[in-house]
Amino acid sequence: MSTVIDLGKLRFLFRGDYANSTSYELNDVVTYGGNSYTYINQIAGAGTNPDNTSHWSLMSRGLTLRGEWDSATQYVPGDIINVSGVLYKCTATTTNNEPPNASYWEDFVEGFKYTGNWSSATAYKRNDIAIQNGVNYICILAHTNQDPPNGTYWNVFAEGFNDTGNWNSATAYQVNDLATLNGIIYKCKADNTNQEPPNATYWDLFSSGFNWTGAYDAATPYKINDIVTLSGIQYRCKQASTGNEPPNSTYFDIFVEGFNPTGAWDTSVNYKINDLVFVNGIQYKAKTNHQGVEPPDSTNWELFTESFSWKGDWDVGIAYKKNDLAKLNADVYLCKVAHTGSEPPNATNWTLFSAALYDRSNWANGTDYKKNDTVQHLGQTYRCFTTHTSTSSFLTDYTGSNYWVRISSGQFYRGGYSDSTAYFKNDLVTSGTAPNLNLYMNINDHTSNGSAITDATEVANWAVLISGQWTTTSTIVQQSFFYGVMN
Repeated sequence: MSTVIDLGKLRFLFRGDYANSTSYELNDVVTYGGNSYTYINQIAGAGTNPDNTSHWSLMSRGLTLRGEWDSATQYVPGDIINVSGVLYKCTATTTNNEPPNASYWEDFVEGFKYTGNWSSATAYKRNDIAIQNGVNYICILAHTNQDPPNGTYWNVFAEGFNDTGNWNSATAYQVNDLATLNGIIYKCKADNTNQEPPNATYWDLFSSGFNWTGAYDAATPYKINDIVTLSGIQYRCKQASTGNEPPNSTYFDIFVEGFNPTGAWDTSVNYKINDLVFVNGIQYKAKTNHQGVEPPDSTNWELFTESFSWKGDWDVGIAYKKNDLAKLNADVYLCKVAHTGSEPPNATNWTLFSAALYDRSNWANGTDYKKNDTVQHLGQTYRCFTTHTSTSSFLTDYTGSNYWVRISSGQFYRGGYSDSTAYFKNDLVTSGTAPNLNLYMNINDHTSNGSAITDATEVANWAVLISGQWTTTSTIVQQSFFYGVMN
């Protein structure tokens, strides 16, 4: 036997917010306290709240935000209200039962209510925030006229401060007041009047600052963290004092290392630490306070910047000082120590600064030559290797004493061959009788040793360029480098 089902009742009908005067029937859906309920009683009726399980079934749980708590409003479970920044959720139907009240309310979201500066006339509630002397306090128990800090009614919420500006002896300071003295900010730790910081009983250092006072003055009473300048150095006062000139480690620390340019050194000036002076293009920095000590002097001065002073050609009468530059021949020398009359090169007094060649023209005997002098001799160019005075024989100076280095070479016609004569590489000579003259080129620096160029003691020093007839015509001159027999 089949069962007849009323299909019209197999549906839900949303009726909106529950109303006590409305008649509800099976499967009607209402919202109540943020929750959704379904009417389950077979008999339609009105006046039965949805939290009555004989008539209603919880369909879905939710919340209803009702704003600020109101003593005249009826609240039902699931309602959310705000009291002093705290959100509470209603757990039982109630009217005029203000939270916190565990019988009807539970904490939903912890929040805060900012009320501004504390006032003795304000009725504070839990989680109200009030400011006293720059500190934010949070109310932990409802009350009126309980001045924070008071551990029964208040907790510190956020540490803050009350900036009162420059310290004043007439001001009544309270805890957490900030006062500035000589660029330093202090925080009051105990109520006081006319207790000047630093005073550890009443003040803590809050922020270290500085008070710029300019150039040091012996008559000025300096206080902690005053900044003064002396000879380009900035000093910080570390202990209050008057007339204690820095540097003085009892009263001052170096704050910023600086320098005081004073120009050329002067024996009459009373120099102070970090004064800068020039001597001979060199800049020196004073290490001590002193007068009349010329740099360089390792006790009173240290080298600051290196430079040079050009003095031109070396002169025996000039009093040279460190870092003077002097030219001798083509070389430039740097003075190492102050002196007079010491000719470079001299390793004690001079350092070679730049080397160059100095042309002395044709070599001559009995002449003073210096290193890097150049001379021409018989068509060839030589550089002086060692300072010396030339002898009567260039060949001796060159091959025997090694005073010279050949730097360029060319042919030079020396005429007919001759015994006991100084010959140099590439010298050209003739030998024989016209018209059958032979032309030879020297291949070794030497003094000839043989009455004839073909002697066994001599012949190895020569190469035959032309054998046979030789004339001085231009054609022959142009062919003078031909090696062999000319027709």
